[in-house]
Amino acid sequence: MLSLKRFSKIISDHLIATPVRLRVFSALDTQHIYVENVRALLGTNTWIARQICETAVRQGLFAKRIQILCPDGVVAVTVDDEGAVPPEVQCWREIDGELEPVTEPTERLDRLVFYQLVGPAA
Repeated sequence: MLSLKRFSKIISDHLIATPVRLRVFSALDTQHIYVENVRALLGTNTWIARQICETAVRQGLFAKRIQILCPDGVVAVTVDDEGAVPPEVQCWREIDGELEPVTEPTERLDRLVFYQLVGPAA
């Protein structure tokens, strides 16, 4: 499997070092890699960045994850694939000045895809 050190070397070997890209690279959280981070890091468009991430998933370098977001943007649940998305999640909504739990159908909620760098095989 690909170590963080090797991953960093691959990226840095292909990176044209601009201050913005170096800032993005230094702030990269290997457990929450978003397509936008890859796009900014490599100076490419969103479609190509997504293809790079999906290729890394197929090669076993990244794991793909999906966050289901409550209407207020809070992450309700994180799953490995669309098939694992529950039909409903619990969110919180302010009602008359009090926070109340509210069940939301996931089909109406936003999803945010991110990737994780896969650690070395145990």
